[in-house]
Amino acid sequence: MTDHDATTDAPAALSLRRRLRHELVTPESIYGTIIVSALIVVVDDDENDFQLLVGVGSTVLVFWLAHVFAFTMAHHGRRGPTQLGISAALGRALEHSTGLLLAAVVPMAVLGLGAAGVLDEGTAYLAALWVGVIVLFLLGVLAFVERGARWYSCLAGGLATALLGVAVIVLKAVFH
Repeated sequence: MTDHDATTDAPAALSLRRRLRHELVTPESIYGTIIVSALIVVVDDDENDFQLLVGVGSTVLVFWLAHVFAFTMAHHGRRGPTQLGISAALGRALEHSTGLLLAAVVPMAVLGLGAAGVLDEGTAYLAALWVGVIVLFLLGVLAFVERGARWYSCLAGGLATALLGVAVIVLKAVFH
């Protein structure tokens, strides 16, 4: 690799990292994480982890389909001088709503470990809830990093966002 290659690759790598942060830190990923945590709490009515996994997964899929449908309907047609066709609106909706599905992956993988017997079901259940808190913390930190905030603001943003996940867990303890 020549010196020229190293200098031209650095902005591309920075751009890729910034793009990845921008793709992950979306209202849909934050909302999806909160929804998944809430669903784990609500669906757990003496269900085993497999039943919980199916219940949460199917409900997240329904939320995602509803979001794609609503986004598509709201964004197709004429707006000012531009017109967006239904297929283009659907494409944007699919891209826009990815965070709702991605938010379910890690907590559902943890529940899957419980369903498969790799983890005790109770441990998997609690771990899936705490994974949601950790994901919310990271999304909060990344949101502030993206905006160029100082480290302590990034940490405060992460903690504030994670408190939503903790609130879901506290509500579970209070109402169940």
